[in-house]
Amino acid sequence: MANQEAPRKGFADALIRLGEKHDNLVVLDADCAKSNMTNLYKNRFPERFFNIGISECDLVGTAAGMAVAGKVPFANAYANFLTGRAFDQMRISVCYSNNNVKIVGHNAGTSAAQEGATHLPLEDISLMRSLPRMTVIVPADAVEMEKAVEAAYYHDGPIYLRVGKLPVPIVTKKKNHSK
Repeated sequence: MANQEAPRKGFADALIRLGEKHDNLVVLDADCAKSNMTNLYKNRFPERFFNIGISECDLVGTAAGMAVAGKVPFANAYANFLTGRAFDQMRISVCYSNNNVKIVGHNAGTSAAQEGATHLPLEDISLMRSLPRMTVIVPADAVEMEKAVEAAYYHDGPIYLRVGKLPVPIVTKKKNHSK
């Protein structure tokens, strides 16, 4: 059986690695840092971590403002609430304005089904794909998640990164081998 790891662990590891190199990387969270594992970034870079509280609209608006100020914000919340409640802010303040904001939807798909029907974001991909300039990334495992976070940081423009909660088999190779 293949090794398993939660994609959110790969997400946190990549954020920390990038944070060590780039002072402009900031992490915003909607009061779910322990579940999202963004608390690991907070522990390492407390001055670049912002808990906005359970207010997804404010989270996205604040991230857009930080992007205008030259930061590269990763705005984290549960995907079901983030993509539904803050859709207008993403549309106007992030996508229409082409701001460099990384929207990160956690507990995506059925990975948090035990929390009930309100925690099943099944329409998040279609909502994010409907936005102009939004790039949607859905990594397969923790290794691909690490690569996706790095690619998202270096991409200039809006990104929606979908993060699963539960451990999944590692199917992505750590390094690309050239022939």
